[in-house]
Amino acid sequence: MQSPNTLINQAIPGWDLDALNETFATATPETIVRWAVAQGVQILTSTSFGPHAAATLHLVQRLDPGSLVVWVDSGFVDESTRHFARNLSQQLCLEPAIFRPKTTPLTCLVQLGIKDLDQVSSAQRRHLADTIKLEPFQRALDRFSPQIWISGIRGEETAFRSGLDIASWDERGILKLAPFLRASSSDMESYLSRHELPLGPPVFDPTKAAPHLECGLHTRTNLHRPRGL
Repeated sequence: MQSPNTLINQAIPGWDLDALNETFATATPETIVRWAVAQGVQILTSTSFGPHAAATLHLVQRLDPGSLVVWVDSGFVDESTRHFARNLSQQLCLEPAIFRPKTTPLTCLVQLGIKDLDQVSSAQRRHLADTIKLEPFQRALDRFSPQIWISGIRGEETAFRSGLDIASWDERGILKLAPFLRASSSDMESYLSRHELPLGPPVFDPTKAAPHLECGLHTRTNLHRPRGL
């Protein structure tokens, strides 16, 4: 197995995914992010400003100050999340690039025939996710063309995420890294406490029937090799 320092010096697009995951399995989140920064390519860190978002954002900004952060504001988040996003951005000196749906929440619901968010069919949820999350995020990818996408997802959150590797290929050919994938809630709260970071409120997400389910944004990361390599 190659050491983290050896991998950090391999600034080569077209990374060996198996070698990365073998090393990252025992690496700290900081080592993983340091490796990403050392690649010298465009990195995009996505956030929902959820409860533990401050950990990922703090780590990335500490190692790569001023790096790109993208928030897809669905229009459905409540004021507590917006307040948290504003305060955390100020604390960490963030200027997140914010991408929003092309329609207002009300217009979106009318177009999809949704009258009650507690009574949404599976098909409606898929269309809702496409409209308020996936399409805005695709615009972010189109604008910034990242080669590495850092996400704060964790294996504890959903059954799908528990089966992911720390490094995976997005179907669009982006290397996706989840530095905190193996961290527990306790680990995250310890990180927040150690760095005097706030715990955020739960994020309201109408694209999920339950918190342990996926909206679709992260289910495109399970391909072994990107197209064109």
